[in-house]
Amino acid sequence: MCYFLHGAINEGIHQSDYQKAVQDTLYRFETGGKNEVNASIEKGDFQYRITLNHCDCDTPIGGKNPTEKELKEFQQLLLQLKSVRGIKYIYLSKNWVNEANEKEQTVHIDDIDILNFLANLEDNCLYKIELYKKYD
Repeated sequence: MCYFLHGAINEGIHQSDYQKAVQDTLYRFETGGKNEVNASIEKGDFQYRITLNHCDCDTPIGGKNPTEKELKEFQQLLLQLKSVRGIKYIYLSKNWVNEANEKEQTVHIDDIDILNFLANLEDNCLYKIELYKKYD
């Protein structure tokens, strides 16, 4: 069987900013929240898959190696999404087919080492990566 990457982005974002941020990437996010993403995973449908790959078994996300080129590209995507007007969060999970998320974790992009975070993403965990601007 296979791994699949799932995710969502909050509603109310500026669409042209979003399109510009993702235009040169392999990733696309539907709008939604944790309930929609989790329900999609549990049903086994692909509405919230973030790639068009046959499967995501070869993804370095969750692969424990923070030096992978694709992780650096995903890091750039997250940084570009951070500048999208109206952005609050993305959800991201890596699941084995027919396995639901067993836990959730929330982080803010400014509080993590992005490459290490992505490399050590756990399977079957729905991550909420907050992207909004923090004010001190």
